[in-house]
Amino acid sequence: ETGFLNSFTDDMCWICLTLIHLSEATGDEKFVNTAKKIYDQYIITRALTDNKGTGLPWKDNNNERNACTNSPGCLIAAKLYKIFNQENYLADAKTLYNYIVNNSLRDDGRVEEPPLTYTQGTFGEACRQLYHITKESNYMRVAEKVINYAATSNRCLKDGILRSEGTNMDQSLFKAVYIPYAVNLVFDDDADSSVREYLRAFLKNNAKALRDNLDRTKFPAMYCNYYWGSMFSDDVASMGAQASGASLMEGVARMTVNEEYEQ
Repeated sequence: ETGFLNSFTDDMCWICLTLIHLSEATGDEKFVNTAKKIYDQYIITRALTDNKGTGLPWKDNNNERNACTNSPGCLIAAKLYKIFNQENYLADAKTLYNYIVNNSLRDDGRVEEPPLTYTQGTFGEACRQLYHITKESNYMRVAEKVINYAATSNRCLKDGILRSEGTNMDQSLFKAVYIPYAVNLVFDDDADSSVREYLRAFLKNNAKALRDNLDRTKFPAMYCNYYWGSMFSDDVASMGAQASGASLMEGVARMTVNEEYEQ
């Protein structure tokens, strides 16, 4: 009935986040109302409860629950609470947060094994949103820890630059999700200033690496590589990788414009 339903819960979550962003950008409530309907009727209704707690399954036909599904689910619930001010959304956000913390989050800041940028970023943003809703500082501390993990751990880096996480469409898109949430933390005055400044410099360094490794002699076939520290040399470029590169440049442009404004 919406055109957006399928067996993969995480895919519906990404769709809902996109719809919410569309309403934020346009002011047209039809998008967020559709997201609300999908979440209410087809996402949270799949939640499973057992001795591990209550969490969303990856698919509708099995019981596997992971952070890459529950992180965007938690973020949707937090955003819907801020928009509609209905307590069930805040309760859902806290429930899904607790599921991740109790079953997936490691002490070093890994949200899941292996650590992937999109899950680090999405859970970090969910925590940041929960902080601003509740003003409970532990949410912000977790947000800082998990987003900063991707910017500091060799599990996520190669020579100080975000690593290639794979060459298929899904994998090459992961960094496109992480970047804007890392930038949001940079902009957040309530976040730790040392974390913010580190992330700001880190993202700029990644953008410089990408820019230095664009082969302008091949324009308009000037493609972003899966790893920004080297130049693209394959015959066929991935749209996911281009989205990640564009996300990085857009995020750093947001920071740069903000810095110029402040000066």
